[in-house]
Amino acid sequence: MQFQALFFLLAASLASAAPLTTPFLQSRQQAPGTVTCTNKAQTLSSHDCNVALLSLGPGGIAGAIQFLRPNTASVSATSGTCKVSAQTTDGSIIDISKGRLEHGGVKGFDNLLDECGATPGTVLIEGGATGGGNVLVTIAAA
Repeated sequence: MQFQALFFLLAASLASAAPLTTPFLQSRQQAPGTVTCTNKAQTLSSHDCNVALLSLGPGGIAGAIQFLRPNTASVSATSGTCKVSAQTTDGSIIDISKGRLEHGGVKGFDNLLDECGATPGTVLIEGGATGGGNVLVTIAAA
């Protein structure tokens, strides 16, 4: 009899409780300057990756161009074996100087090539977004 009463109380309390929900899991944002090599076995051409970087945005950033301002939150360019993408971490517009993009406040595209070689990877560049976010640069196979 006691077992039935306990079971009834447990069932009643579960029925009246709020539905169970799964908490929203959000990945941690990596720290600015973090370089991640994603596939060291896949070799790309460093020349192709540099050309793709300089081709980002309308008209590219080669030569005297000082800023990447594509009026969008993400941009990509491909050259030969390599695709380079840049996207803001907060969804705001990219507004990053060429120097910061290439060399970073902490680390930039050059550091990605130095640490990963001409292989797929990412680097998070501090700043460069109109909303105060960072810019994630990705090298991938074309």
